[in-house]
Amino acid sequence: MIRHLTLFSLLIATAPLQAELIQHRGIDFHVYRVEPDKDVVQLLLAEKPGEPNTFPKIQKRLEKKGQRLKFAMNSGIFEGNFMPTGLQVSEGKIVSPPNLDDFVKEREGQLTPNFFLKPNGVFFMNEDGTAGVLESQTYAAAGISPLLATQSGPLLVQNGVIHPALGPNSTSTRLRNGVGVDKDGTVIFVCSVYDQTKGRSNLYTFAEFFRDNLNCANALYLDGDISYVYIRGETGPIEETNWFAGILAITEPAP
Repeated sequence: MIRHLTLFSLLIATAPLQAELIQHRGIDFHVYRVEPDKDVVQLLLAEKPGEPNTFPKIQKRLEKKGQRLKFAMNSGIFEGNFMPTGLQVSEGKIVSPPNLDDFVKEREGQLTPNFFLKPNGVFFMNEDGTAGVLESQTYAAAGISPLLATQSGPLLVQNGVIHPALGPNSTSTRLRNGVGVDKDGTVIFVCSVYDQTKGRSNLYTFAEFFRDNLNCANALYLDGDISYVYIRGETGPIEETNWFAGILAITEPAP
């Protein structure tokens, strides 16, 4: 009996926590692992198309339903009118279609925006809780009808390989957030700590964190610098955030 208890205690001690603060190369990241038997992930939109979406607005809407936020993080890249740049599916409905366009440079030396840094990709979740991250063209050809989906770019890691355009010595450091699916099919959300001295990373380091620390063979970049996460019991209170289009959220009954 003692031996069994010791083994059980060891398994608990070594099992990854649902919410953790993990450091990689001196950079701190909030990590949240979705538990399918407990968590239902939603993609929450503004009440009217084109309106800015914030965590406090979402929380107020939930309070009217007797709910509160357990987890929230901004979803994929969007335009200045607060409409998604690419695919967005919420509650099984296509809010905006996939964007498979290539970026056409108007002048020499113009940088390609992150969304169009091919390959880009789609994060999706099905009604049965299964999820994936796929390259955008592959997703479009697969005929998937998910419960929620968000398209963004670049695709940080594809089948265990870091995006070829990302370099370890890049000096472009930002607060960042993204999502990956590990070898067990667990959805893992990641966001930099909201601290300019502790949370800034380049895209290569961010991709490396998903691949090497979290065992995610496929991971998608969602956005940068405006990135924000709320995890009940882990981060601070819900305060006024940056403005977003979609917000990935998990709710729970209010006490």
